[in-house]
Amino acid sequence: MHRPHIITLSGKPGSGKSSTSDKLAELLGYTRYSSGDLVRKVAKQHHLTLEEFNERAKTDHTLDDKVDEELRKLRDEKDVVIDSRLGFYWIPESFKVYLELDIDLASARIFRDSAITQSRIDSGETGSMQEVVREVKERYENERERFRALYGVDPYNPQRFDLIIDTSRQNPQSVALTIFDNYKQWLKRDEWEQVRVDVPVGYSLQ
Repeated sequence: MHRPHIITLSGKPGSGKSSTSDKLAELLGYTRYSSGDLVRKVAKQHHLTLEEFNERAKTDHTLDDKVDEELRKLRDEKDVVIDSRLGFYWIPESFKVYLELDIDLASARIFRDSAITQSRIDSGETGSMQEVVREVKERYENERERFRALYGVDPYNPQRFDLIIDTSRQNPQSVALTIFDNYKQWLKRDEWEQVRVDVPVGYSLQ
């Protein structure tokens, strides 16, 4: 069976999709694409913060269309890693990876990163910890409702994925290595059963 050399990464906000996709693309020598960067670019073009983009996208579906069109084009590419909430949906034949993370821990990571990541600063993803928690939870529910309405799909339902990784006790390098190992096995097999990787509490202390 010929499998496409395409990996799609999805998961909750703050779960490490961007940093992991960077590491994974480097390990494999693949090209990395990110719908998050594209969303921020479109939002900036329309003079919107990311929160404003998500709010307007509830009724203005042309914003999602611009992002989705670019994602669909990647089905014809090879040797690519795609960081995208809906990559698994638009490219179902890809090796589909879901990064799991508790939403409160995700908010803490985003709050930390917002102080040092220019793209997040430019898109308005800054503020107090309380504001970040509120915005992350609103974004989570907003995207869930929006994509259900548009496509009938829940982007945060892990059942559709080939590999699920809990990133709470891992760094992007270890997550990328886990994906790398499973992806290489997936390429060789005609059949594949979903794999879940949960790192136990206390792992980092061992």
